[in-house]
Amino acid sequence: MALDAVTTLIKIVEQDLMEPKLLSIFDAGGMKVWLLKTIELLSAKLCFLQAFLEEGCEMKMRNRWFFEHKVAGIYDEYEIKYKLRLVYSEAKCGHLLGTLKEMVKEIEEVEERFLMIKEGIDEGVWDTYQSALELENEVIVGFHSDIETIVNCLCYSHFMRSVFTILRNSNIHKFQKYVENPVLKLQVIPLVGEGGIGKTTLAKRVYGHPTTIASFHIRAWVVLSQVPNLKEILIGLLRCISPITSEIYTLDYAQIVEQLCTSLMGKKYLIFLDDIWTIDAWDDIKGYFPDNFNGSRILVTTRCTDVAKYVSAEPYQVKYQSLENLWTLLSRKVFRQSQWVQSVDYRDMLIKLSIAKRIVFGCSGLPLEVVLIAGLLATTKESLEIWRDVEETLVRVDTNDNSERRISKILSLSYNYLPPHLKPCFHYFGVFPEDNVIPVKRLINLWVAERFVMPHENMSLEEVAKSYLHDFINRGLVQINELSIDGKVKSCKVHDRVHEVCVGQAIKGNALCIINDSHAPKASHWLSCQTSHWPITQASYGNCTLYKIFSVLCFGKDVYHSKCRLVYPCLKLLRVLDLSLVKWSRGMPSEITDLVHLRYLSLSTIGSLYELQFLKLKNLLTLIVTSWMEKCPLQLPCDVLDLPQLRHLHIDKRCSQYLPCLVKKNLQTLYWLKVASFDEKPNFGMVPNLMELGIYIEGQLAPSYLGSLVHLHLLEKLKFEVGRVERFCLPTGFPPNLKKLTLCYTYLPWKEMNTIAKLRHLEVLKLKDFAFCGPTWEPSEQGFRELKALLISRSNLEHWNASSNHFPVLERLVLRYCWELKQIPINFAEIETLKLIVLECCYSSLVTSANQISSAKSETLKGKEDCPLRVRKVGTKVELPIIESFEEEIVESSEEKVSKALKKKVSKAVKKKC
Repeated sequence: MALDAVTTLIKIVEQDLMEPKLLSIFDAGGMKVWLLKTIELLSAKLCFLQAFLEEGCEMKMRNRWFFEHKVAGIYDEYEIKYKLRLVYSEAKCGHLLGTLKEMVKEIEEVEERFLMIKEGIDEGVWDTYQSALELENEVIVGFHSDIETIVNCLCYSHFMRSVFTILRNSNIHKFQKYVENPVLKLQVIPLVGEGGIGKTTLAKRVYGHPTTIASFHIRAWVVLSQVPNLKEILIGLLRCISPITSEIYTLDYAQIVEQLCTSLMGKKYLIFLDDIWTIDAWDDIKGYFPDNFNGSRILVTTRCTDVAKYVSAEPYQVKYQSLENLWTLLSRKVFRQSQWVQSVDYRDMLIKLSIAKRIVFGCSGLPLEVVLIAGLLATTKESLEIWRDVEETLVRVDTNDNSERRISKILSLSYNYLPPHLKPCFHYFGVFPEDNVIPVKRLINLWVAERFVMPHENMSLEEVAKSYLHDFINRGLVQINELSIDGKVKSCKVHDRVHEVCVGQAIKGNALCIINDSHAPKASHWLSCQTSHWPITQASYGNCTLYKIFSVLCFGKDVYHSKCRLVYPCLKLLRVLDLSLVKWSRGMPSEITDLVHLRYLSLSTIGSLYELQFLKLKNLLTLIVTSWMEKCPLQLPCDVLDLPQLRHLHIDKRCSQYLPCLVKKNLQTLYWLKVASFDEKPNFGMVPNLMELGIYIEGQLAPSYLGSLVHLHLLEKLKFEVGRVERFCLPTGFPPNLKKLTLCYTYLPWKEMNTIAKLRHLEVLKLKDFAFCGPTWEPSEQGFRELKALLISRSNLEHWNASSNHFPVLERLVLRYCWELKQIPINFAEIETLKLIVLECCYSSLVTSANQISSAKSETLKGKEDCPLRVRKVGTKVELPIIESFEEEIVESSEEKVSKALKKKVSKAVKKKC
């Protein structure tokens, strides 16, 4: 059926649309060139589909449904001939061109899916808004049919949208009953199942599926949890739709609601609401999603059956996994490591295989159970005794126990076998609110400040802390949330079942007090403040015992303070004070510098901090001071870097700060150091052990101004951002062991890239916001010998004349808002290491180019074990002839809409600086 439709449509395009009479009408209206270009493009696309369908490729796919309905939705002989009659009778050329252009858009989506199928990729990985990089160590089994079913349910209206649009506009009364088809109404699809069954994992896979991405203009997701903060939920959705700043918290509730509704109005959107617990929570939020009658959808996960049935009459029940799937999951996590298989005794291996199979047989069908057990077994490979203990424990678990009790017993087992040095770190996850995304750097610096980390020979405390985190990940107790461009863990989180155990164990040991509407303040080692009001008052903590409270961390995101007392006698021994989410409007209380035992201090304020005597904080290891309003830059004392123990400093870009006069060997991280033309040359020899550095430049600098960077032999990560500068010059020398370089707003000509290519150890290069400008980039012969990840974001690059020899070990390529670039160098198919190409808001021709590279690379890998190259598209800008006589509909991501304003703003600067 699909092949017949395409063949007929080709005849119409090549015969009826090329009639001399029709061409003369378009010629008279000055639109002949546009018609011919559109016909040429449409004909090529249709021929591609015809060739692919003739090969019978669609018959091999489980999602044959996709092609039959999608192609049927594209093809409409009546619609074309109806528009042709309008051209002949009323010379309405724009109507016909609009229909043809809409067909091109629809075909490009099918074409992309065909290319993915040809490469053997019929399941996607979850593309988060923050990162389109895949979690390579994530093992998912048993959800393939569920994913396909839910994706089809979500996206069916996408296939039929053009058909119903035609019917609505045609005024043909016999089709009127279909015009208000319920398929196009806003629908809610709840996924229901008990905790640990895999609802969120399944929903994320659906959310990031290529068909889902292609079907919706806007996708946004947010976690609700047991005690939802409605304002924070709405802000979380807005954060997915378009970039926001912390100033959004200054808006009142009604303004935020209006902003969200405006963003969704008229758009086809998918909203993913993860973990709804109550009917009231759904009632509170459902009214903010407009019914645009265009196939928009809301995807919900809940463990409460009554909530699911209230939301929809037909909730989707997530099923328990089969024994076969559970065994696959466990064996991949435990036995996949060939090094272990080769190192163990064969008889021992057989015994453990037998034990593992009996363990799986004793599981209830929840993937979370298997993940936790697999994590424990994988980290205790050498101990047959522990394996037998796990088996016996599961045998003793009553099969009639509910899932909460079963998982609690398994978690207790995992906790009991944690090494002693990891237990306080595990408890500390309870400090963070449920479902909280935890930045890895923040977590590590907190662990170090809390003195959880034991020194290790030839490793820094931060490196040891990272090894602790990876141990938790390997045990299945911590989940990876986001990866950086070089594949390292950027943020993490813990499952709510695991979080319950963290909280319970910490409270049991009197280490943790959670202050919220359910828990009254009391003295404990760690205070986790999760309220919207300031909890440290005379009534609550004025008379507490000394030596009791070591840490105060505030997580209320809507807390404002202008003046209050902070320090009471019981807080005198504080090690950690994290007020990063509390918005102070008049500097900070001066007594904060009396907390001389502080090792970690994080503040968010506006105004001047000149009066604060930071140098009194002799034990401070981490200092983070930021402004919560971009228009109100901070004013800090310029001698903060003289703190003797300081290891990490994070301040706003526009804060003036001078390098110390004496050598500071402890300092590892410095963001940001503002460098102005009227300042003295910075002497980086004073901070010889820096590993990360961000430099913000104001004023014209000579190339030699930053020459002392060459003294930073340990520096691995360097960022440059330029403010008010006519022209930026690369420094005459770079740190010799630099691995990561980021440039932003530097407006350099591409020929300067040859200097960067000389960095022998460079692995990651990020070029943001016209870091380089000009139409052509021709890399030097020496190329980038060690570069593994390359990001180009917002560039006017048109021609990239490169080969695989220039990037011999490239693994990841990310292109964002590259509006002028039409093609990735085809020779990139020869880069053996290339694993992933991410395209965000680029033209479809660039997507086609990437797919061609992926296809060519797949041919060369046939019969090999190498992973195929994956192409991830996040939003597409469709390039078609622009016709003023009708309103063109462009499918684009919300980020691109924001970027249009930026593009206009910087275009003049690009022309001037290039």
